[in-house]
Amino acid sequence: MNLKDFIKECHEKEVFKNLSIYIVSSWVLIQVFSEIYEPIGLPKISMTYLLLALLISFPFYVYLIWRYRLKPLETRYKNRKGLKVTSKSADVPEEANGGKKKKVHLPGVRLLSPFQRMYFTALFVISLVVLLSASLIVRANFIDQEDMSAFTFPDEPDNDRIAVLTFQNNTADPNLDVIGNMAVDWIMHGITQNKVGQVISPQIVEDYTNVLKAAVIPSEENGVLKEYLRPSKVVKGTYYLNNGRLLLQCSVMNGNMNRTLVSFEQVECDAGSPLDCIENVKQRVLGYLGSRGTKIIGIEEKPPNFDAYKLWLESYDLQQIQSPDQLRTINEAIAADSTFFRPKLDRVAYYYNRDEFAIADSLLQVLAAETGTKKEQLNMIQHYEACFKGDNRTAFKTYKEEYNSAPNEIEMNLSMMVLALQFVNMPQAVDSIYAVIPQEDFDLDNCISCEYRDFVQGMANLELGKTGETIEMLKPYAHTAGQEWIKEVLMKAYVLEGDHAAVADLLEHIRLLGRIEYWQLMMLKTGLEYLKTGNKAEAMKYLAGVTTFQEQRGSQLSQSERELQAEIAFYMEEYSRALTLLEALVPDSADPLGMQTFLAMTYLKKGEEEKAQNTMLKVSEMRSKYQFGEVDYNLARFHAFKGDKEVALKYLLQAVAAGKRFTSTTFQNDYLFQPLKASPEFKRVLSFWNEG
Repeated sequence: MNLKDFIKECHEKEVFKNLSIYIVSSWVLIQVFSEIYEPIGLPKISMTYLLLALLISFPFYVYLIWRYRLKPLETRYKNRKGLKVTSKSADVPEEANGGKKKKVHLPGVRLLSPFQRMYFTALFVISLVVLLSASLIVRANFIDQEDMSAFTFPDEPDNDRIAVLTFQNNTADPNLDVIGNMAVDWIMHGITQNKVGQVISPQIVEDYTNVLKAAVIPSEENGVLKEYLRPSKVVKGTYYLNNGRLLLQCSVMNGNMNRTLVSFEQVECDAGSPLDCIENVKQRVLGYLGSRGTKIIGIEEKPPNFDAYKLWLESYDLQQIQSPDQLRTINEAIAADSTFFRPKLDRVAYYYNRDEFAIADSLLQVLAAETGTKKEQLNMIQHYEACFKGDNRTAFKTYKEEYNSAPNEIEMNLSMMVLALQFVNMPQAVDSIYAVIPQEDFDLDNCISCEYRDFVQGMANLELGKTGETIEMLKPYAHTAGQEWIKEVLMKAYVLEGDHAAVADLLEHIRLLGRIEYWQLMMLKTGLEYLKTGNKAEAMKYLAGVTTFQEQRGSQLSQSERELQAEIAFYMEEYSRALTLLEALVPDSADPLGMQTFLAMTYLKKGEEEKAQNTMLKVSEMRSKYQFGEVDYNLARFHAFKGDKEVALKYLLQAVAAGKRFTSTTFQNDYLFQPLKASPEFKRVLSFWNEG
């Protein structure tokens, strides 16, 4: 077949018509895409990608025309002159025997006619032309470019530049253009004054635009911002009038201006007092920009007032040093912005952490009533509700959701460690939480939360039997001032390692620092640790040492020191002396449950079982809200001391179910429960909250 006949047959079979559909459709797509790629935030190079895709697809389209349009026609007219048939297309055996099976040039393609040979020859030529064209485009746009980043989809600019664009006047009154200028100036001044970022003003954008126009370079406002000024965020707004009231709207977009980061609620004020609206908008903008990137922004329904946000930051810093002014700044932040959720939640936490549960719970109920539907806020309310109910599993689970969004925030990280260890007794989970924040990131001398983190990590290590690691980590604290919680963990580790000299040195250092009441408490705790290891001789040395000191002070002992004196007498098995001390102390004790239980156990040892039972009956009647299993725990201690293991374990299970925490002195760390530790029932108590 010659070329003229081939072109004629292509025309008859509408090949050119089908090719024109592809070409015209591609041309229309290119024209439309050239108009919309910039508004939807795509880079210029995306046009090149589209052209390459259409070009490379063209040979496939030519093949598909053959496969689904021409091949059926060829098959239908297979008996025409010059057609050689295959065995698959023969109608009779004779034809099949006389025909020759054709070679397969393409997968699934048999050359049935001269037209097909010419068609696939043309397809081969088209493919070569397309391949050559595509290689030229790739070389011109990619390989020969020095800056390869120009051909990637741009990331959002990561800098502190903030563009404030002219607020659009929708009032139809040119005399009110001044309101837009005031809004821009007010917001820019706030950004600069509070060092939120570097400001790109509308004037700077206009100047760049004019320069680029003079240079005959594309210079739309959006293009200037994205291609040349590249801010990280863009502030823009509009305003209009409604029945004499000024309505002002504002939003913050990302630097590429293809995504709205936040759209603030519409602000309304008297048209004669536009600064009222402008100041309100400025506070919201600064609150958002100032808190962007911190966990606070994720929990809020809307960005906080900036003055309120600064007060909250101050309260957060005061919390780190446990300042008594923390509550004052929390209340001031709430007063500055009544919709600010975070300080309200912090106020609940403030009272909760100080065991003022009734106040904290009442504040939580008020907060829950005024909270909307934001998931993060509802989750934190559910967390504290679980804490007040003693539902430790739910408390852990709900806080974990919050923690996962900001694991590097130190207070959140610390709280997660405490919940894992003390609420659900999962020391194995503490290590991974602790490791999220490198220790070198902190100034340990001015970070109380860091000390608590080390305390919790040390306790978790001891629970897992990592005594050597605990000593290695906490040894630098041995001769520092303060860090009392850490010294307690270090003492426990030294006792478990049998390093008696290190224990004595640590206690002596505490005494020399002048913290006498704390030293006495540590002497008692050291004695109990030795009792738990079975080393009664070492235990008595420390218990007797503090007893001698207290006897020398005589009447100068405080109430808490005298209670400590009674406990020491009890553990030294000096029950007559303990009884005298306890009977005098119980009426005024700050810990009536604990002192009554010690008194009952002492009565038991003195053979006065009826008095012991009556005393524990008083303990049982002391049940009240927010005790979190304290009564049941003391009943368990009494029955464990008495030898009623089954009853003791029953009360222990009730105590843990009511929310009693796992601390350095409770459950497996309580000397009175050592005889129960090996029983399956006791292990069930320890794993109560992490089962299922």
